[in-house]
Amino acid sequence: MTTTTVGGGTVTTTVGGGGLCNGQTITIGALNDLSGDLSSQGLGDQAAEQLAIPDVNAYVQAAGCNVTFKLDSVDYKLDNPTALSQLQAMAAKGIQVVIGPLNSGTAQYILSYANSNHIVLISPSSTSPALAIPNDYLFRTAPNDAAQGQADARILLDRGVKGVIIINRDDTYGNGLANATKTFLQKDSSTVLIKGPYKYDTTTPDFSALLAQINTDYQTLSGQVGAANVAIFAVSFEELGTLLIQANNNPTYKPLLSTAQPWFGTDGEAQNSKLTNRTGSGPFVAQVRLPSTLFNVVNNSRTIDFYNRIKGTSAGAAILGGGAFYTFEGYNDVWLAALSILSAGKNDGTAVHAIFPAVAANYYSLTGWEGLQASGDRIPGSYQIWKVVAASGGNYNWVLAGTWDYNTDAVTWTSPP
Repeated sequence: MTTTTVGGGTVTTTVGGGGLCNGQTITIGALNDLSGDLSSQGLGDQAAEQLAIPDVNAYVQAAGCNVTFKLDSVDYKLDNPTALSQLQAMAAKGIQVVIGPLNSGTAQYILSYANSNHIVLISPSSTSPALAIPNDYLFRTAPNDAAQGQADARILLDRGVKGVIIINRDDTYGNGLANATKTFLQKDSSTVLIKGPYKYDTTTPDFSALLAQINTDYQTLSGQVGAANVAIFAVSFEELGTLLIQANNNPTYKPLLSTAQPWFGTDGEAQNSKLTNRTGSGPFVAQVRLPSTLFNVVNNSRTIDFYNRIKGTSAGAAILGGGAFYTFEGYNDVWLAALSILSAGKNDGTAVHAIFPAVAANYYSLTGWEGLQASGDRIPGSYQIWKVVAASGGNYNWVLAGTWDYNTDAVTWTSPP
């Protein structure tokens, strides 16, 4: 066993066992959304993964092991059947470990195949509580949304919200986080009034019916608790920008963009650069401010070194524009995949599955300690809160607004929305 500080963090692992160091090449798969509603994150994850591969190879070769890792990254377009077909193709090529998919709906769709064929999935951003399943072949290097639901509920109540309209993507992620937030709202307040959750089809181009429902409920709740105390909470991806544009274009719904309370969001929206596009939804996202939760990056010397390395580069623009925690995890997950294969001594999904929790428990990464719960999900911690503001030159930027602490269930604001 060796303990080494590497580009991704501090690791304790075995290098060179099981005949891996014989000049072979091992491919790690990656299921990234490069063209769908998570493409900002997917492009960032892919950029981070591509940076990780040469770093891993340099580490392995310095340790005296003649093995080369390479990446097979594909665009599953946020489409479940496409992801399954791509995973099957990877399996046919002998790939045993795959980074991704990014979203819980797709993870749920392909999990049966991964379990049956012993292919390890390492998702940087699947968070649905429905997938907190011990001993399956899905490991998730983000916490599941039981913690985020608690954070979102506390943030809403902290801002004085007494009436909430919940809308969400109709998928495993959206339903799980919307319901978790509703549960914690009801637990933490006996008087808060809740409308929804209202589900919308993940492929819909038309949000008029949903906007009509939001508008009706907003008027009703305003009459019950006062307009200053009513908030809209959206569990969405990039499609929220389309909804806001459509609201702005309709005189009936345009006032919803000027409510006293901001619209509140989640990690599906936080730091997403497409939402803040200056020629698209940026002005309207800034108008509603959209304070959104994102699992907290533990800023350590490795985080800072990595940030300085990518700053001002095209890879850095992609990584920082896709939600830095999740895109940093793309980098970390390549390391976890490679180190687990090395520790297992063979490129075998069953062996990697057995060793992966121990490797994660001994890995301190760009985002902090990677320890896992029995479910295979990252152990929860604090969440950052990001909001959108108008900046100079007609730009719209995500800025840190505060934090929620997991241990105290308390919110600290640095720049309240």
